[in-house]
Amino acid sequence: MFSRFNRNMNSKADTNIYLLIIVLLAILVCYLQPKLIFPALILFGVIYYFSRQNLINREIFFSSYLDNIIRNIERTNHFAVRKLDVGIAVFSKYGKLQWKNELFAAWTGKSNLEGKKPEEILPLAQNAFELMSVRDGEQVIQIEDHYYRMRYYSVETQERHSKKENTSSGLMLYLTDITDYELLRQKYSNDKLCLAYVRFDNYEEVMRGLSETNMANLNGEINELLTKWAASKQGFICRMNKESSLMGFSMSAVMDMMEDKFMILDKVREIRSGNKIPPTVSIGVACDGVTLEELIGNANKSLYLALGRGGDQAVVMKDKNTQFFGGTSSVGAKSTRVRARIVAQTIHEQMLQADRIFVMGHVNEDYDAIGATIGMAKLGLSLGKETYIVSSEHNAYYKRITEVLDNENIILSANETKYIDIMRSGADALPLVTNKSLLVIVDHHREVLSASKAVLQACRNRIIIDHHRRAEDIIGDTTLLYLEPSSSSTSELVTELIGYFDDRLDITPAEATALYAGIVLDTKNFNVQTGERTFEAAALLRRCGANPNLIRQLFKDDLSFVQQKAKLIAGARMPIPGLSVAVMRNADNDTMSSVLAAQTADTLITIESVAVGMAIVEYKDGSLSISARSDGSVNVQVIMEELGGGGHQTVAGVQLANKRARDVEAQIIALTKKQLEECRTDESNSFTRC
Repeated sequence: MFSRFNRNMNSKADTNIYLLIIVLLAILVCYLQPKLIFPALILFGVIYYFSRQNLINREIFFSSYLDNIIRNIERTNHFAVRKLDVGIAVFSKYGKLQWKNELFAAWTGKSNLEGKKPEEILPLAQNAFELMSVRDGEQVIQIEDHYYRMRYYSVETQERHSKKENTSSGLMLYLTDITDYELLRQKYSNDKLCLAYVRFDNYEEVMRGLSETNMANLNGEINELLTKWAASKQGFICRMNKESSLMGFSMSAVMDMMEDKFMILDKVREIRSGNKIPPTVSIGVACDGVTLEELIGNANKSLYLALGRGGDQAVVMKDKNTQFFGGTSSVGAKSTRVRARIVAQTIHEQMLQADRIFVMGHVNEDYDAIGATIGMAKLGLSLGKETYIVSSEHNAYYKRITEVLDNENIILSANETKYIDIMRSGADALPLVTNKSLLVIVDHHREVLSASKAVLQACRNRIIIDHHRRAEDIIGDTTLLYLEPSSSSTSELVTELIGYFDDRLDITPAEATALYAGIVLDTKNFNVQTGERTFEAAALLRRCGANPNLIRQLFKDDLSFVQQKAKLIAGARMPIPGLSVAVMRNADNDTMSSVLAAQTADTLITIESVAVGMAIVEYKDGSLSISARSDGSVNVQVIMEELGGGGHQTVAGVQLANKRARDVEAQIIALTKKQLEECRTDESNSFTRC
């Protein structure tokens, strides 16, 4: 038919040419024979009439032909819109439904849809129309028991206002039923294999002093509990050794575990068979991995993360996210020093291989970071190595401790080298870094908290020594990671390392005082997070000449500082029972503001009926910091991690950029309320998690 249409169009052009030739020939004949003019005109009129009539007939044919095509297209479109398995709806620029097909109305199960917005018809967010109008896209939605793939596109729509038609940008939705596919995908996802490493993380401490019978009974009870747990979840368990097991579960089973918050942790802690210390296990679960090798590797990473955070918890890696469960109980102090001895020997070897040694604490160093950096710098100097302390811009505590010691004619030095003389800013230390340099990172393990990120990134060989619970964004590519959440402070860890580093190494009274100050700070004068190793480290430092009187001078505050703290405490409020919040505004971004916030939070939890105290500091540069404290009934580390921070169960904090107190206060209240409710729920059970 298209060829016939083309032939007719070409015929019309040919006819016009023929008429033109006839006219020219007639003019020529009439010019040669004038008497033939009249017959020529008659002949020309007849020819023109029949040609014109033929042309009209052709135009009628063409119009009929085009009308047929248009009607066929309209019928096809109408059939597609009405009969195809696609729900279609058109919305105006104001988000109101203008038109929909029968299938769209049937699938949504609603009537009188005209004039309604997408979010009023479909299970979408309140501002769905505004979001979908910005960019074309698709998503899966569920309506009752059916799943639909919803595609949305911006289209031009016409609206009549005051007898005028205006063209504007509207929205077109397409719904496709994918219920069968989605159910199959969910079944595959639910049946997906997840692997878990389970470790009896305080085995030596629990078993110490038990008889062979009690040890066997305790091991048997734990193994029986884990075996029954695996069977109840349709999983398997494979024991690797007396402390570790490998378990396998389906994704749906792991989801159930996450729903009940891994109550197996509490059940293990309940076991008693002559043991004085409750047994605890750490669980590392991985559901992400293309191969079994990758899956096992991720499960191993999850376990190390759980152990690095103090144990007695489960870590789940799923959908490229990491979730934490448990870990709300206090970390038991480890009495064994085997690891400390091995770590000290490893550090000795790595320092010998380095050409320069850099020791770095966290930004706005406190006395624990200072004591730890001085202790590790001493190890480097004792080997005759070129050693530097990388400090942040706000190092008022370094100056403070030096001044107090100088007033007593005590020089903070090692081998006639004053520590104040080997301190370098990040900018000054960076040019000194070589490929053989060694960086010792103390009292933190996150890049965002480092005194100098540039030095951190420049050093290939890195050692981390820290006592905080392991965070998800831990600094990677370390040659040695010494993370002990059971320790009171990093100064305690460093004191132990000094003892195993070299028997002939003596700690001077000034160095001992600096390390002692770090322990006193983090233990709140030996009231928090202390174990037998804490007191042994303190006793060693006292024997080396640590002066408690000088420590008291270090912690003295001037009158204006005390007045500011009193003002903050007086302005504190309790938005919910158990939580006290104080806000400091327009503060200078310096060490003293951080100290003020920390001390304020410490004071808030001494108030009756307060379980959590938080001091929020708004800095002039637009940043914000939060110091969180707990009386031990609530894990403030979990709360601060939700905001991007970290710390310990009773001491935690976070630093945020471009935030105001009003932006985070509601979130803090919600997170704290959730933790308090969980603790109350657990207290009503036979076992207690908080």
